[in-house]
Amino acid sequence: MGNLILNSLEIRNFRAFHDLKIEHLGRVNLLVGKNNVGKTSLLEALQLYASRASTPTFIWEIMRTRHEVKQPFVNVRDMLVALKYLFYGRNDIKPGLQPIQIGPINSPQEMLSIAIDWSITETRDGTLHTRLLEPREDYTADNLAPRFTIQAAGATLSYPIDPSLRQGILRLNSNEIPCVLTPAYGLSGHRLIELWDGIALTKFEADVLAALRLIAPGLVDLNFVSTPLSGGDRIPIVKITDSDEPLPLYSLGDGMLRALGISLALVNAKDGILLIDEFENGLHYTVQPDLWRLIFQVAHRLDVQVFATTHSWDCVEAFQKAAQEDAQNEGVLIRLESKKDKIVATLFDERRLGIATRERIEVR
Repeated sequence: MGNLILNSLEIRNFRAFHDLKIEHLGRVNLLVGKNNVGKTSLLEALQLYASRASTPTFIWEIMRTRHEVKQPFVNVRDMLVALKYLFYGRNDIKPGLQPIQIGPINSPQEMLSIAIDWSITETRDGTLHTRLLEPREDYTADNLAPRFTIQAAGATLSYPIDPSLRQGILRLNSNEIPCVLTPAYGLSGHRLIELWDGIALTKFEADVLAALRLIAPGLVDLNFVSTPLSGGDRIPIVKITDSDEPLPLYSLGDGMLRALGISLALVNAKDGILLIDEFENGLHYTVQPDLWRLIFQVAHRLDVQVFATTHSWDCVEAFQKAAQEDAQNEGVLIRLESKKDKIVATLFDERRLGIATRERIEVR
């Protein structure tokens, strides 16, 4: 097993975070806090960090998920109006805007930086020349063009912000970190198929089946097949010991679908990061401790760092039970809260979390 991808985390100038510092991270991290403190934004920041923000498509996709953009864009102005939601303070995008920075604390060489720079076009000796606008240089809006400048892993990429350009064709480098997100509303059927195909007929199938057996102990096997009733689409079906015919997994309830999504995401995140938004969705509280135990075990074995969010006290208690039993002491609960208009993080290791749950001290 290797070192953690992130031992700590700092997020500057992104969404609600002016300068958030989390001094210590575990292998499995549970994020709690009231609404609008940035739990989902933190998952987005981790997605950007893992991807190295290497394609404009990825940045726009994060914003489209929040319904902050509506593509296709017609002009640059519309793109800049949309982009302001990505930056702290939601100020208009103009020269002098501070960059977004995401990465481990006190490790500038490992930081991801996303800046919007401006190029200026001038005429010299009858020829057009383009250069980057210098800091504090006087300018007029007529001859400026915005550009993404992204720095990560020792490389720099710059490309125009322009609706006429094809998005997603540029990549920063090959140092992207595997990262799989399980959204609060669950994975799409297409995404489930994609993740299943990534591990089908490998030893990782056993981990997925183990997760499903927490809810359906009689489950024998799982596959994705096309049936006449599915309209030609592949759907997950399962073989249960007391059933002569395979059953659509969807017929066994939301819990089975949630366990399938989380477990498929986990094994596909090998050597990378797993993100789970609103872990408890669809899961009965009695299942959650065992599912957390499985996540701790598989994450340790496959070298995955896990970040999940929750609003549920049942989920916190289940996480605490699994973390307390984990011999590696790899569980950390992170509470985000707003203090004096700033989002701050409070950490609970296994010992402090055990005291909090035993005494029913509110940590959410």
